[in-house]
Amino acid sequence: MALNSGSSSLKFNLFKRAENNTLYSILSGIVEEVGNPEKSQLKFDLDGKRHRVSLPVESHRKALIILFQELEKNCIPMESIVGVGHRVVHGGDKYTTSVLINEEVIKTIRELIPIAPLHNSPNLIGIEEAIKLLPRIPHVAVFDTAFHGTMPEYAYRYAIPENWYLNYGVRRYGFHGTSHLYVAKRAARYLGISFTEFNGITVHLGNGCSITKIQNGKSVDTSMGFTPLEGLVMGTRTGDIDPALISHVAKQIKDDKGLSLAEAYEVVMTALNKESGLRALSGNGVSMMQEIRQRAIEGDLIAETALSIYTYRVAKYIGAYWATLPEVHAIIFTAGVGENEGYVRAKILSYLTNLDFQINEKNNWSKQEMEIARDKTGLTSVLVIPTDEEIVIGYDTLFIGALKQGVPETYPFER
Repeated sequence: MALNSGSSSLKFNLFKRAENNTLYSILSGIVEEVGNPEKSQLKFDLDGKRHRVSLPVESHRKALIILFQELEKNCIPMESIVGVGHRVVHGGDKYTTSVLINEEVIKTIRELIPIAPLHNSPNLIGIEEAIKLLPRIPHVAVFDTAFHGTMPEYAYRYAIPENWYLNYGVRRYGFHGTSHLYVAKRAARYLGISFTEFNGITVHLGNGCSITKIQNGKSVDTSMGFTPLEGLVMGTRTGDIDPALISHVAKQIKDDKGLSLAEAYEVVMTALNKESGLRALSGNGVSMMQEIRQRAIEGDLIAETALSIYTYRVAKYIGAYWATLPEVHAIIFTAGVGENEGYVRAKILSYLTNLDFQINEKNNWSKQEMEIARDKTGLTSVLVIPTDEEIVIGYDTLFIGALKQGVPETYPFER
């Protein structure tokens, strides 16, 4: 079972093992509005049918109990679960692969809460409650940061006082690692290239957005940094900004609203994470790319400007990574926007004029695993590959927890 415990949600996916340790999903869904009993509900897909149950869910523990009760109702006993994998956003520089959870791992996740308070805290709650309910089976932590543990020092260090790095852990960590790993491996398989020889650029565009530079199957640079705030323009996050603007705006807010400097700083940081990005640029507080794209097509200049800022930033990162790789076998688009928005993909590629991508218009409107373009040399493919972070969590849990073999060198989805 793969679990992703958020601040007010619990996502889950239950896999069944088939021949050659291949996993396939038999039940997946989400418990929404955890902690808000009047609105909470359980949604899940089983046997091709969508189920929706409204019921009070006061805590993550209650969410897990409800989930296990629903499994029992559908003839899936708790005793049949052989391992639980937990998505954990931040593993710091200590964990560069998925690991079996023990007290030391829990301690480290807790110590990293100040760096990733919005994510590690609920992740940890999900882990601790699941262990209480399923104490006799292995639990595995799968870190968003792990894939980026291969970045060289020149890519992950900031030009800051050394004691900030040594004492406070301030460096680039990167996120969305499970997604970047999955789509890169699928791209190498699609192109018939050994993953250890694969060079590519993976472009994860969802509400959160990040790009990773992959050389010989390893992450060597990525756009998100110390936190998920750095890098691309996102749904509600700024991406790259001049850090000096934080103190400037905080001082202005302090004077305008009569707040303390600490209070003004919190207002600024909340805005940078939750009120910026496409939400700030769209003109009506909307962060959904589908609406912004449609308005741009219809001639809305504000929406067109927002879309141009968003796509140009993506193209700049692709160009920088492309220029610093010996060759690029593929540029891969994935996640909600990356997989579904052909208009956005085409606009990003249009900014990469030196590469002169020839787009297959029919393929570019597909939402399946497919090549949509090639550069003028014919050496770089542009692929769309739907991501599947949960299957990576499932396999890591199977191999590390149940089979006690460690992370597989080759995942079944690469075959």
